[in-house]
Amino acid sequence: MNDLQRSAKEPSTKARLSFPQTGRKVAIYFLAALIVSVMIAWFGFLGWGFVAMLQRLSDYVKDLWTHF
Repeated sequence: MNDLQRSAKEPSTKARLSFPQTGRKVAIYFLAALIVSVMIAWFGFLGWGFVAMLQRLSDYVKDLWTHF
């Protein structure tokens, strides 16, 4: 029991990530970055559409205003 406690306290026996654990972490970080970039692009398209809609609305209001 003392040997287990000593080996747990020694800095040389630090737990290292095995390759499957490292690969899983890399995959999770890659997917998280992909999701964030897709969200940024999606909000960019939504913003672009909103600006285009506001431009059409302002053109429509200007046309109405000139007719009166």
